[in-house]
Amino acid sequence: MNETRPTGGAVRALFEAVCDLPPATWRARLEALTGDAHTIEEVMALLAAQTVDLQRAAGPLAELMARLPGGELEVGDVLGAWRLVECIGEGGMGSVFVAERADGLFRQRVAIKLLRGLAGPAAVERLAVERQILAELQHPSIARLHDGGTTPAGNPYLVMEYVPGLPVDAWCRTRGCSLPQRLALFVRICRAVQAAHQQLVVHCDIKPSNVLVREDGEPVLLDFGIARLQGGGDGGGYGTPGYASPEQLDGRAPGVASDVFGLGVLLVELLAGTRARSEGRRVSPPSELVPPGRLRRALRGDLDAICARACATEPAARYPSVDALADDVVRAGAHYPVRARPRGSGYRLRCFLRRRWRGAAVAAAMMLMAVGFVWQLAAERERAALEAHTAREVADFLVGAFEAADVRRRGARATDDVSAREVLDAAALRIERELVEQPELRARLMQTLGHAYSNIGERDPAIRLLREAGALYLGGDVGRPLAAAEAYSELAVALANAGQGTAAVDAGERALALRERSADPLLRADAKNSLGLAYAAAGRLADAVAASEEAYALRRTHLGPRHDSTATSLHNLAQVARRRGDLARAESAYREALGIRRDNHGNRTTEYANTLNGLAGTLVSQGRHADAVGMMREALALARSIYGEDSPRVGHLRGELAGALQGAGDFDAAEAEYRSAQRIEAAAGGETSLDQARFTNNLASLLEVRGRLLEAEDGYRRSLEIRRMHLGEREPPVVRARSNLARLLMRTGRIDEARPMLASALADWIAVQGEDSVDTVITRIGFAELELLSGRLDAARAELARVGGSALLAQSAPLRLRRDAIAARIADAGPDPEAAGRAWAEVVAAAEEQGGVDHVQTATFRLARAHALQRLGSHAAAREELDAAEPVLRRVLAPDADALRRLDGLRAGLPPAVAAARG
Repeated sequence: MNETRPTGGAVRALFEAVCDLPPATWRARLEALTGDAHTIEEVMALLAAQTVDLQRAAGPLAELMARLPGGELEVGDVLGAWRLVECIGEGGMGSVFVAERADGLFRQRVAIKLLRGLAGPAAVERLAVERQILAELQHPSIARLHDGGTTPAGNPYLVMEYVPGLPVDAWCRTRGCSLPQRLALFVRICRAVQAAHQQLVVHCDIKPSNVLVREDGEPVLLDFGIARLQGGGDGGGYGTPGYASPEQLDGRAPGVASDVFGLGVLLVELLAGTRARSEGRRVSPPSELVPPGRLRRALRGDLDAICARACATEPAARYPSVDALADDVVRAGAHYPVRARPRGSGYRLRCFLRRRWRGAAVAAAMMLMAVGFVWQLAAERERAALEAHTAREVADFLVGAFEAADVRRRGARATDDVSAREVLDAAALRIERELVEQPELRARLMQTLGHAYSNIGERDPAIRLLREAGALYLGGDVGRPLAAAEAYSELAVALANAGQGTAAVDAGERALALRERSADPLLRADAKNSLGLAYAAAGRLADAVAASEEAYALRRTHLGPRHDSTATSLHNLAQVARRRGDLARAESAYREALGIRRDNHGNRTTEYANTLNGLAGTLVSQGRHADAVGMMREALALARSIYGEDSPRVGHLRGELAGALQGAGDFDAAEAEYRSAQRIEAAAGGETSLDQARFTNNLASLLEVRGRLLEAEDGYRRSLEIRRMHLGEREPPVVRARSNLARLLMRTGRIDEARPMLASALADWIAVQGEDSVDTVITRIGFAELELLSGRLDAARAELARVGGSALLAQSAPLRLRRDAIAARIADAGPDPEAAGRAWAEVVAAAEEQGGVDHVQTATFRLARAHALQRLGSHAAAREELDAAEPVLRRVLAPDADALRRLDGLRAGLPPAVAAARG
């Protein structure tokens, strides 16, 4: 029979299972774990040898190292593959350096810890064994141990992951973290410690300086097991006094219960915002460390009890595991009964009411408001039941009235007898006057009104009400962070739609942070959906795509592919893709969202109209103007039937339709729609709103094409002025306005004024959106035109070459045509008329395909082709181009437009015989 020997792995596992226990218990524990007597004896021998060696080496050498005047190594020295570049810590246990690779193979920064108090072959062997265990400890919130060894003098060192960040207490203090944020951070720390315990590794020295928080808010634990390797800290046992457990201070080996104690002390300090205090070996609860007030009231009860159990003097009285501690913290944050307190029926009932506070508080507050609106309740007990019933009825009526003002719920005209705006204004005024002492009800109704204002396109009051609702929800008298998150999420959308990108991102990120404490994936989806729109408005397009994709994936997974919310995410994905220039993705997502909305609710809803308008805008970007105009007219008709003629929503859609008509070459109709949009916005939002700035800018672009340059310049300058009233210089609407004004200036000969303005716009687009974005490509093409007008042909070619490989050009015919027209103009200015002729022939053909033979853009390009043909001596062909262009240009352009002067000049340059042959 073959004898079966125990494997090294089995022996090692048993060694690790008992090495932290008191020696007297080793054999009994081993016998409980295995029945193999030979294996037990082998593990006992290993335990005895390792313990004797470690204890024999640690004491004398620690004293010797502590007496040394300085370290063995200094900044600049090389240790293995590493060069020490900065000393970031020094103490009795050793030194910590930041180091970089010295071998030049690749770039990497690490932290190197030089340990004092361990030397000699046995101790180093023990260190090598422990180091291997720590090196296998992998978790995103635990600093990795990369390497280790001994210095030339025989002192051990460890090479660890370098973590840039702040100690967790400093992070919470400098960021002003709220109580829920501190609890959530602590739970993430606990999960990392528990992961280490599952691999049989205890930390031994949990304290704020060993928990760093990165810039992104993720905690990272340092120095796992280092205190145990060093054989003790300042107190003679493992760990740091003030954080070490009683058993550690007594010189006993630490275990899971010791880390629970250290986490308990850490929790006390995070909750109280100050150092923990001990009386004897009792750690004071956090509520005793803060001044009387709201925070003390929040800490008393569950959180004090959790800290007391974690910091119990006897290990057996503490939580059995770190996960158990973390679970109790989560339960406390969600208002469930915690295991650290007696769970009587009264306590459970209080927890239940706190969890259901939202419904109870809203119902009670609505009843109070309704009573206030009707009459003061008498104090007689016999009338209480009747008055309560009346209050509920009136409350229901008022809530119904508020929801009726939201035309998206009504599905009817907003201006039958009284406008939705008037209903909302009256309700808002009543809230302002009568609900000062009811902050939660005030917040609820402000959020409802803000949502309704947003739905009818009244952005300014929507933004004001939603912002105030979020602040009220977070106030000390209410304290409902998830309700605040909902308000801030809606605020982010409203701000994004208003073009206030930076403010929208602030609101969206705040909503996401408040919802991080919830495990509900749909709450995260909502926050990410709003944040995607905010990022897009701020020009952070890569972030916008990531957030929108996550929102869509969560909603599709948890709600299904045909849900209304999934369609909303598809719509927003399409919107972001369109801004990035990914027009194929935008069209596909818009069409899918449109199909879902049609199937679910038909084609007479505002959601359907919004998605139809978004699809039409994508077609405009592709140069498919005729299809786009039809879709936009359908969306406009639907909006007029729902909102009424003078709604801001209708004004917005008229502005969109005007852009499509301009692209299609119907300039008269486009100008009429632009001016209607301006009129509606002036009545609703005033002359200095951001929407007014957008309509003014777009009308100026039309006037520029029509040759009405003074009016166009006035429009561009006015648009820029308004946008600067509301936004910073690098917000996308401001950068776009500067770029448009610079283009007009250079086309009217003011090159010196235009150059710095266009250069700064280009730099801002690159900084915010990167090189391969629609706005960057358009502005770089404009810069190529500026260099051309400056007579710098090589510089113009270089600028154009930088956009030649952009993937955006493949999807946007208008963008390609814009580039090709500048390239043809550069060729026209060169010495090769045949090359110029070919280039202009291709541009005219592309313009005809895109806009038709009667489009003003096609006619304008015909003038350039006629000039190239004249240079080649093809006067008859040149005259044909002029004949085709003239009726279009004279019908559309101003009489003094530059294009008409060019037309007349080119005709004057024709030979008389050719000119006379004009049909």
